[in-house]
Amino acid sequence: MKFIALWALLLAFKLAFAASMPLFGDEAFYAWEARHPAWAYSDLPGGTAAAVGLGSALLDGVPLPRELGVRLVFLLAGAAIPWLVVRIARRLGTPAQAWRAGLWSLPIPLLMPMGVMALPDALMTLAALLALDACAGLLHDDEAPRGRWYAQFAAALALGALTHYRFGPILLVGAIAFFAAGGWRRRGDLGLWLALLVGAVAWWPILQFNLEMQGAGLHFQLVERHPWHFDAKGLLQPLLQAVITTPVLYVLFGWALWVNRRATPPALRFVALAGGGLWLLYALLAPFVDKARFSLHWPIPAYLLAATVLPIALDAAKAHWAARVAPWAAGMAAAATALMLAAFVLPASPTLAARAAGTALYPDNFVGWEEIAGALRPRLAPGDIVVADHFMLAAQLSFSLGGRAEVFVLDHWNNHKHGRAPQIALWGYDETALSRIAPGTRVWLAFEVAETPERDHAAWVARPCRWFESVEYVATIDGPGGGKRFWLYRGVRRDGSGGETACEVLPPAR
Repeated sequence: MKFIALWALLLAFKLAFAASMPLFGDEAFYAWEARHPAWAYSDLPGGTAAAVGLGSALLDGVPLPRELGVRLVFLLAGAAIPWLVVRIARRLGTPAQAWRAGLWSLPIPLLMPMGVMALPDALMTLAALLALDACAGLLHDDEAPRGRWYAQFAAALALGALTHYRFGPILLVGAIAFFAAGGWRRRGDLGLWLALLVGAVAWWPILQFNLEMQGAGLHFQLVERHPWHFDAKGLLQPLLQAVITTPVLYVLFGWALWVNRRATPPALRFVALAGGGLWLLYALLAPFVDKARFSLHWPIPAYLLAATVLPIALDAAKAHWAARVAPWAAGMAAAATALMLAAFVLPASPTLAARAAGTALYPDNFVGWEEIAGALRPRLAPGDIVVADHFMLAAQLSFSLGGRAEVFVLDHWNNHKHGRAPQIALWGYDETALSRIAPGTRVWLAFEVAETPERDHAAWVARPCRWFESVEYVATIDGPGGGKRFWLYRGVRRDGSGGETACEVLPPAR
């Protein structure tokens, strides 16, 4: 069968890249969180870190790359998503249409990173589809036993709540679509209320964390991250979505959701309304929310729901323009997906990454970490500590060094931009903790050069003089092709409280 063959081929590519690519910066931080198990963290609920920890534990001792262990659970979640599309579509149309829906889900370019990298969207999208599938099942057959649907719904709500704050909008849109499609008649079912209770309880860990941390996570996700004032550039978001999804497929998806919004079968109407509602919500939010961080992947659940209804819409309009352009949409989307897969070759190959140095294709957030860790390993002695100048470098060093030394972090603006500063402080790896290090302890200081403006380099490399003495330059370490650069210094924890002192440390001469 075409779907199974293509799904298996894509999974093989994902598996190869998941095993060969260095960790992305955020992945390394989730791996750092996994070494400090908790129900919630300053950036996310605890589900992502727990999944990293589970995958790492399952492959512990197995002669496979550690990166694959970090990504294992996400790889499985990403592999399950197209099958959930088939499962939902089977309830909406014929088996043949369901398999075609699965085929339409495979070449969505933005879906490719799900499973290749250990990022929360894979788990959140899986949770969203499981919840929507349960709701479609409840609407599909009035007479069938509903206990299994409520059990699945409860599990999905719990998984989503434990994965990301962004599951909240999916809940809101899904609830509106469910009631609009006839789900209101289920309001008296005990199973529905029990499932909602489970889902509500699953939000408690992140709420408790925020209560204990003065709302640090909520403040970052809802205030610091989003400007909440109109920016006309956000109006371009649908255009960008069309480009990256491929224009013809984007139009077909939108058309399929639109024509099924008033479909007679409740389950079909529900899926179309949920997909269209999510699509519209993210488009309306685009001018007001975060544009400093990558967010083009947010509408993926909407596109997956569109894939479930597209074969039904195409079969109902055989002589329609949509049927005529469908082959072109499939071809363009397949080509874009191939390009997305090809992009993973760069971080997976140090040689190609080196050749991309100095260009926009350079995989900056994947590479360079092993080089700086490699420079540290032979120099580290028992009792030494490492201080990185920002959270991402610290996380990568913690992963690469495998616990050989404690890693601390300077108070870099990047820590605050990405909501990681409160978590680093909670672990006791921030600047406050540096003053508690025993006098005489040797320290290795790693600076990622490009992360601090050149005009601030002198002040930044002198910052450790607050806690350390005899600070001296050791080496400059280049990432592949010189596309990124690190400075390595050595110092000793001095006696005293660590007040401000004069310091002769300077950036190395070019």
